[in-house]
Amino acid sequence: QNTMVVGAKIIGLLRKKKYSVEDLYQVLKKENRINLERFYTTLSFLWIAEVIDSDDFHIFLKNKYVSY
Repeated sequence: QNTMVVGAKIIGLLRKKKYSVEDLYQVLKKENRINLERFYTTLSFLWIAEVIDSDDFHIFLKNKYVSY
């Protein structure tokens, strides 16, 4: 799967709640058979594009992308 597809799946998951890096990877790995390299490449892309942010323990969408 390419970075854009994985990125869309990550955004979809993060719209629902914050995830730890490990939990997010495990969900994607279980559902989509993603490898660790693609996961971190996609996280890097989303971070550089300023779509996601993180604190010490969680990854989350920036406020302008959250629609609760």
